[in-house]
Amino acid sequence: MEAKERPLGFLLLEGKIIIPFFQRTYVWNKDNWDELLSEFQDITKRNNFLGAIILKQLPAVSGEPKKLEVIDGQQRLTTLSILLKALYDSLSDEDKSTVKNNVWPILFYKKDAFGREEIRIEHSNVDSEAYKKIMNSEISKLDSINGNFHRILQCYKFFREKIHEMEKNRKKELLNRILDNENKMLVIIDLDENDDEQSIFDTLNTAGIRLTAAEIIKNVLYKKYIELSNKEKAIDYYNRTWADTFLKNEETVKYWETERQTGRLKRDNIEILLHSFGVIKGFYDPDKHTLTDLSKLYKEEVRKINDINDLESFINEIIEYAKIYREKILTFSSDVSFSFEDSTTRLLHILEVLEISTFHPFILYMFKKYQQDENQLQQVFHNLEKYMIRNMLSKNTEIKNYNKLCKQFIDDERNLERILQDNKFEGNVERGLEKISNKEASLLLFWVELYRRYKGNYDLKELKYDYSLEHIMPQKWEEFWSLVEVPHPKKVQLSEEEQKKDRNDKVYWIGNMTLLRSKLNSSLRNYDFERKMNGEKRKKGIKDYADLSITKDDIVTPYNNGDRTWNEEKIEQRTENLKREIKEIWGN
Repeated sequence: MEAKERPLGFLLLEGKIIIPFFQRTYVWNKDNWDELLSEFQDITKRNNFLGAIILKQLPAVSGEPKKLEVIDGQQRLTTLSILLKALYDSLSDEDKSTVKNNVWPILFYKKDAFGREEIRIEHSNVDSEAYKKIMNSEISKLDSINGNFHRILQCYKFFREKIHEMEKNRKKELLNRILDNENKMLVIIDLDENDDEQSIFDTLNTAGIRLTAAEIIKNVLYKKYIELSNKEKAIDYYNRTWADTFLKNEETVKYWETERQTGRLKRDNIEILLHSFGVIKGFYDPDKHTLTDLSKLYKEEVRKINDINDLESFINEIIEYAKIYREKILTFSSDVSFSFEDSTTRLLHILEVLEISTFHPFILYMFKKYQQDENQLQQVFHNLEKYMIRNMLSKNTEIKNYNKLCKQFIDDERNLERILQDNKFEGNVERGLEKISNKEASLLLFWVELYRRYKGNYDLKELKYDYSLEHIMPQKWEEFWSLVEVPHPKKVQLSEEEQKKDRNDKVYWIGNMTLLRSKLNSSLRNYDFERKMNGEKRKKGIKDYADLSITKDDIVTPYNNGDRTWNEEKIEQRTENLKREIKEIWGN
């Protein structure tokens, strides 16, 4: 291994630079591009140090140019070449003719004695076509494409627009800066055929260069495949498995990179999948391990595999779960409509709103296990749904070790039935409806509404989850809501302070909450019941936004029929009514 500071012109001495088929796709964004450009424009710096690039010499073949494999650094190497091409393309024909002999040999190499040129950096999979378009100047319609096109093309477009704003002399200064052989901007680490690139790769990751767990796991799997087979077979198998599943096109890459909120953390889909697979297979123990252990545990598991058929079975199972995950583990946008009868979607929606992904391994495992038994699958999922709602309401932190429970449920789903028997709807679960958070109340009221529509004679059975929660008696009630205006029967023996405390408690009962099509004007929210229902002047009240049965039938209709009061007694009555419906759904 040899490390040395070099200018970008080091490429002139090399042949083909190959980015391995299992490397990550291009992920740099506007912040990275802007930072790189700013670095070169800082005239106070003698050298623009950009970091390390690790290259490994590939076995030489007689009659062919030397080939190097990029072990790490493809992001900056790709971006530098795109910046250089963008600069060159921005020049006048006369200036291009002057500098071509300096620029072209960095971007292209001569394949043979006849001068046939090839692009020096060889990308694969998703990035190849976009990169070739840039190098071959085949992007004349780039400006007419919308903002969702390939990130490599976005990079080129970004640099072209920035360079277009520059004066001619500034362009020349920037080009000279990039091509200056005294500008030792890169540390090139050369590995020979006997050096272990994986250990170097891991060392860089430990040192702080961000490589995702998925990237490391992918490298471990297909490096092992090469060891047990050969590179040609590994490439073919990789393309049929990992690349086809996770890197097929820009949309696929974006899906697996999309983050989900999971408690306090955001994790992308591919990490959740690989974590779930580790839990299902039993080599990741949520009680003992953390997410930072994920790639290490995969390495240990793959190290045990010494047969190509066993390795293929391992990878194929990951791919099978990935297909289930993408098809079944849905992400719900504001445009999605829900119906009560779709119980699988209901469970997934509840988990998403509660920001709980801990049971994804169990859910994936059940999807796979009961692919041919929909009834059994729905029964298991409804049991999990009931458990989640009851546990949410009971607020019993002692039974919230979901990681441990997930593992137990995977071992035997009958453990879910047993724990459900110990977590009855009565008691703490019912009392949870008497002090409930806005998020929890919105979730329950929404599904109660859909339950009514499922059972009753309603034309519209589907709804979007886009309603606003409103406390009928406001949280700040003191100014417009009198304690004695409509006496509560139970208040006879209560002091004024006790009455205030009782009211402050009841404000947060689910019976005092409802869902409206739109938020009330902020100035209306604390008004008395009459004005809050009818609105004032051009400000619409509850009656105007009462599209749902839980508002229209429970509150507006009694009001229109002459019952113009809303107090603690009404809150108690409505809470009991809602409690019965909630018990019908999640209690039996």
